[in-house]
Amino acid sequence: MDILHVNPYSTFFRTLGDLPNLENHKIHIRSDVGLDQRVFNTPSASQVAVIWIEDDDSEHLRGRNIVQFVVDMCVKIETSRLDYFRNKQQEIRSEVYQGIVDSLSIGQSNASKVGKRIILPSSFIGGPRDMRKRYMEAMALVQRFGKPDIFLTMTCNPSWKEILDELGPQEEAQNRPDLIARIFRAKLEELNDELFKREIFGKVSAYVYVIEHKKRGLPHAHFLIILQRDWKIYAPESFDEIVSAEIPDRERNLHLHKTVKRHMMHGPCGVLNPNNVCMKANGSCKNHFPKGFVPNTTVGIDCFPQYKRCDNGMTVKVRGKDLDNRWVVPHNPYLLAKFDCHLNVEICSTIKAVKYLYKYIYKGHDRVAFNLIPGQNIQDIDEIQQFQSARWIAPPEAMWRIYGFILNEMHPSVYSLHLHLEDQHLVAFHAHDNLNNVLRSDFTAKSMLTEFFSTNQTNENARKLLYKEFPEAFVWNQQHKIWTPRKKKTVIGRIVTASPFEGERYYLRILLNHIRGPLSFDHIKTVGNVTAPTFREAATLHGLLQRDTSLQDCMQEASLYQIPHSLRRLFATILVYCNPTNPRELWEYFEQDMSSDFQTSVATSADIRTKVLRSISSTLESMGKDINMFHLIEHDVSFDQNETEAREINDEFAVLIPEEDLMASMSLNSEQQHAYESILQKVLLNESAAFFIDGPGGTGKTFLYKALLATVRSRNLIALATASSGVATSILPGGRTAHSRFKITLDLDKNSTCCVSKQGALAKLLRLAKLIIWDKAPMSRKECMQALDKMLRDITDSRLPFGGKIIVFGGDFRQVLPVIRKGTRQEEVNASLASSYLWSTLTKIRLSENMRARFDPNFSNYLLQVGNGTTPITIENKIKIPNEMLIPYKNDVESLDDLIDAVFQDIGSYSENLSEMTNRAILTPKNNSVDEINTILIQRFPGTVTQYYSFDETIDTSEQGIMEDFLNTLTPNGLPPHELLLKKNCPIMLLRNVNPSEGLCNGTRLICRNFERNIIDDEIAVGHHTGKRGNRLQATIFGKDIDLRNDMLHIFRSYYISNAYVKPLDPRHRIEAHEYQWILNSRTIIENIQDNEVELQPPEYDIIPFTNLHEYKDTGTEIGLSLSSQPTSVFTLNPVIPAATPLCQW
Repeated sequence: MDILHVNPYSTFFRTLGDLPNLENHKIHIRSDVGLDQRVFNTPSASQVAVIWIEDDDSEHLRGRNIVQFVVDMCVKIETSRLDYFRNKQQEIRSEVYQGIVDSLSIGQSNASKVGKRIILPSSFIGGPRDMRKRYMEAMALVQRFGKPDIFLTMTCNPSWKEILDELGPQEEAQNRPDLIARIFRAKLEELNDELFKREIFGKVSAYVYVIEHKKRGLPHAHFLIILQRDWKIYAPESFDEIVSAEIPDRERNLHLHKTVKRHMMHGPCGVLNPNNVCMKANGSCKNHFPKGFVPNTTVGIDCFPQYKRCDNGMTVKVRGKDLDNRWVVPHNPYLLAKFDCHLNVEICSTIKAVKYLYKYIYKGHDRVAFNLIPGQNIQDIDEIQQFQSARWIAPPEAMWRIYGFILNEMHPSVYSLHLHLEDQHLVAFHAHDNLNNVLRSDFTAKSMLTEFFSTNQTNENARKLLYKEFPEAFVWNQQHKIWTPRKKKTVIGRIVTASPFEGERYYLRILLNHIRGPLSFDHIKTVGNVTAPTFREAATLHGLLQRDTSLQDCMQEASLYQIPHSLRRLFATILVYCNPTNPRELWEYFEQDMSSDFQTSVATSADIRTKVLRSISSTLESMGKDINMFHLIEHDVSFDQNETEAREINDEFAVLIPEEDLMASMSLNSEQQHAYESILQKVLLNESAAFFIDGPGGTGKTFLYKALLATVRSRNLIALATASSGVATSILPGGRTAHSRFKITLDLDKNSTCCVSKQGALAKLLRLAKLIIWDKAPMSRKECMQALDKMLRDITDSRLPFGGKIIVFGGDFRQVLPVIRKGTRQEEVNASLASSYLWSTLTKIRLSENMRARFDPNFSNYLLQVGNGTTPITIENKIKIPNEMLIPYKNDVESLDDLIDAVFQDIGSYSENLSEMTNRAILTPKNNSVDEINTILIQRFPGTVTQYYSFDETIDTSEQGIMEDFLNTLTPNGLPPHELLLKKNCPIMLLRNVNPSEGLCNGTRLICRNFERNIIDDEIAVGHHTGKRGNRLQATIFGKDIDLRNDMLHIFRSYYISNAYVKPLDPRHRIEAHEYQWILNSRTIIENIQDNEVELQPPEYDIIPFTNLHEYKDTGTEIGLSLSSQPTSVFTLNPVIPAATPLCQW
């Protein structure tokens, strides 16, 4: 090159290579004005210059030389950047400790133990802070769009044709990192097009991918893909459409067969090759190969699916060993055939702990351990040195970084929002600036957060948004420090994390995540008309933080209006579901309130305590718990076994027999009559028999059960009514869930049994039972019935099926089979009663006459066709729904509005009409649709919203600030969403079997009547317990008000009555011709109207009209009495009046 001969600097530098002892010399650049200054001008900046000399002989840049060269150059480039950050530490430290960048870890709180800290900020791409920041941003995508569905890993193939075509003679791909980097990037771009433009897996909501370079040298990319809701993959059949784990047929697809053999066969390892790199010290493969043969894809618990691997004899020879389908790495056939490289595709929607997936792909660079440093009392923390120390850089990574290729990508992008306390945001200024001028500047006082407040003050639409939602509608202009409306591009906001150890900043973040449109720091601390002194107190007042006394507050609120029996039930519920840290302290604090109904002049404190504990124990037993688990008193609580047995048996004898059920036997159709007589004959003859009543919905199975129960119970015999679901039990008089009644364990296997003592009260009750009914049996797994069979044989000492008892199972296999999470159809069939050894012992009785068909025969017939599988099926294996049953689809928003309008035509008019509200519902197959529709409905429902929030905590307290937002987005089965929005008179559904005997079971529909901070006062809306108010008994008047009401109310007088309400009375429980029940309490106000101009028909009422009140004892409670001829009360009175004295010892 000409520069080597023209430029004297070049010539001079070349001669230095021949100079001995070069380290003892120095270079002095001399200025000579006689030379051409356009060429020989002296450097004007202090810098390092490199002259790259290139000639025809470039062999020194081939082979290992170029590998070493690119690594050296990459290290030098990176070192220069790190040196820049090291020299700017004071500025960087200011930025980090103001909270603009997420903290890498929780620092040492004792300043004397912390040395000088040198920070490697998140602006350094690939550093630990950068990787952690990207991890947090990826988790923000999960919070917004849900868990990832597909985990994909693509590894570079050094034998790609594009690489081989560019190699010189005898040249190896490993010595051309430039080719590896460029061609892998080109392949990666094409893969992106397949995934996100052509959408081969479906429409994508969000994705992230990270480029990784491992010690084995070849780059690879990890993808995590979140599909849109309508494209989510749930069923194993859908998994098989995306992922294969089998060897392709060589005859049908030779190219794919060769590709799988070349890239997707693991090992061999294990006994075939004990020294393979995947082998652990215990002799097993860290990747768990070989897998087992699986005839159909199944879903495991919190793990990748078990993909279909048939034992079809297909094998390939890999490294001298014959490998079958057990050794195949899961892949997508189309992508594998196209890209011809190792391309692992996994379904990850079944993995619960998604944070570990993201932590895996954002784990950072490879390292190598080479030394141990002894501990010191005070040690400097140098993050830059930690990053450099033991850093492993392979040649392809060096070239990748030199070329400036991206190391990761995320869509949509996540915008980090600053978080700071008032007047504690970052202020930038020069050393020579006057601080007074800095502080007086309005520009200085502005920050991302303060301008969020300012925008809310002037923009009505902005006030509808949370801080984290703000970037979706507004853009932050850093130059002018102002939020402006966003015009394009989807962005997700994320408030930078804060640890609970940071105190007020952490609580400010909680408030910003939940309160929309705050106007200032003081405004966000205002709750109602009260401005809290701290953000923590404000968060507590908003219900965002759990008080240490939350459970005590709950009991305290309830004690203001709950009768003692209801308080005891609430206390038992708290023990079971709220896990109080000190149950004994809670018991001692409220023992007096829970025992006031047992306090009489003749009762001792010990007797009262025994009665209260017995009442609590009874409730706990119905929930499957033992009172001694909670250590309420110093010694264990024990009750007389005979007394416990008597109570169990008496409760069954006392079950109400509705009059219509007694008359039901006269209304049975011919099929029902045949079943009724066949079963009743076995009961009366006491002959062993087991039946299964089969019939589609509407054929009168429940009507038959009620007739049988009423007939057997009317003969003073014990009949036990159970069902697989809580809702089904609420329909049957005296119903209990099968798990509760028979003590069936939750973790089922073929050896499972029932937790029933042979000498216990329940065993005696089961031996006395003449009839056992189990409704909705097809919903339960066969192991449940088998456990019941083994238990009954044991307690009866009989080898006959079910111990010789008469048992009736019923249900419809067309409707629902046992729920096997992510299971296949065959797995559900295998788990059902029809696949049990007991099935052949059952006498099958079929009901076919549909009693509901007369109201809508076309719909009933259509459902029967669907259940029987006779409905025509389309090519896509789907059934066609008749057009008259469909709402025309327009788009997601409008069609959903049309559906809601069709079901709830005037939602405001239903708030006071209980029957209209509870007879309308929208059913969906997926819970996320339920949440979306509920949010829309509660917004349209009239009234003021009351909000309740969950308290989500991490097991590892150090991760609370990091994972709290993610936990808030989860709605596990059986739990409400993090933010529960309710309005007065709105319907809700109970998600737990709290107390089935009282109608409080999973699926019970309730109506919200009132709200306290820790209590929701609701009323049961359906079933035999309709009208019950939460833990309160219906139709209750307190004893202290009896005398007041007696003297005040007189016939043919007119009164203004407030704080009371009237409701229709169940015809079964009326006294004479009374049609309504009148609910009074201590807050009821009655005012006499002296001059009534309107002629009113006087109501009939009696408070104590009977002398034999003890005959009307309310058997549903352990206190009070009933002014009714049936066990369900009209007025329930506390036994403090003389007429109730005989009841005190009941």
